[in-house]
Amino acid sequence: MMLRTTLRALIPTLALAAFALTANVSFADDAKVPTTTAEHENLAKQYQEQATQFKKVADDHRAMAAAYGKAHPDSKGGVKNPWNVKMQKHCMMLAKDADKVATNAQKAADFHTARGKEVEGK
Repeated sequence: MMLRTTLRALIPTLALAAFALTANVSFADDAKVPTTTAEHENLAKQYQEQATQFKKVADDHRAMAAAYGKAHPDSKGGVKNPWNVKMQKHCMMLAKDADKVATNAQKAADFHTARGKEVEGK
């Protein structure tokens, strides 16, 4: 039972890590300093897509936390369900991390959008 619970908790983390590694590998293969407007716009688009994806990951984890809380409520005597507390903490930690990555990706997208306009002379 404990192994199953551990695996269930580990799966979202592995999915997030796999996504992050996939995103980095594709960028690493094409590593080049952007110099043209088109290159900056392309990077801005990629970062915007990553920001959108990580926002969805964060929203999914908040939804999982809510669903788990409804499925495993506290006892009627007011005693907190320890599994609910643990899973809420876990899901919210992942949501917070995904939000942070999304924010950073959005900042990178904004930078490359501005830099692309700057290179173009606007």
